[in-house]
Amino acid sequence: MKIGLFGGTFDPIHIGHMVAARVALEALGLNRVIFIPTGFPPHKMGVSVTPAEKRLQMVVLAAGYDPVFSVSDWELTQQGPSYTVDTLTHYRSEYPADELYFIMGADMLHDFPNWRQPDKILQLARLVGMARPGFDLDKCQALLQKEIPGSEERVYFVDMPGLEISSTWLRERIRNRQAVDFLIPDRVIHFIEENRLYDGE
Repeated sequence: MKIGLFGGTFDPIHIGHMVAARVALEALGLNRVIFIPTGFPPHKMGVSVTPAEKRLQMVVLAAGYDPVFSVSDWELTQQGPSYTVDTLTHYRSEYPADELYFIMGADMLHDFPNWRQPDKILQLARLVGMARPGFDLDKCQALLQKEIPGSEERVYFVDMPGLEISSTWLRERIRNRQAVDFLIPDRVIHFIEENRLYDGE
């Protein structure tokens, strides 16, 4: 079985995330995609993040109704920073016979050589960079080949539609009482409104 692992803060989850998961699933022939809300992302230490339980509920509302999508709270139950190598070690033990694909924004791959234990990450799973229009694929591939020789065999790039949507921008729209219809799944919008999330940012 081919399993996609899609980690993210998802604060909030939005249509861009859902499209990325669907495009990756279809392009790589994945059997399923597991959404993994991050606990304490190392690159966001010191940044205000919506409580884990609320973010988890939003992801369940967005992805939990599609049979090829599922949601895991594993990272949220761990103490300390959420490092990708630890997450993948866990899922490799959960799915020892399956092919794992870790899905991320292609721009994040520029910094991948600086992640904790990048070589081990590549042993545990294949990486999938979701590339938006204008992404410099050649530059990124050259960087990875220079810093981590042989990585090109374990890294895939998938073209994404040009959806310029970010969680930061959406939080700002919500704070300013601007509409987010069609940008965030309806169930998630209702949850945000009921819980008054992002009102006081």
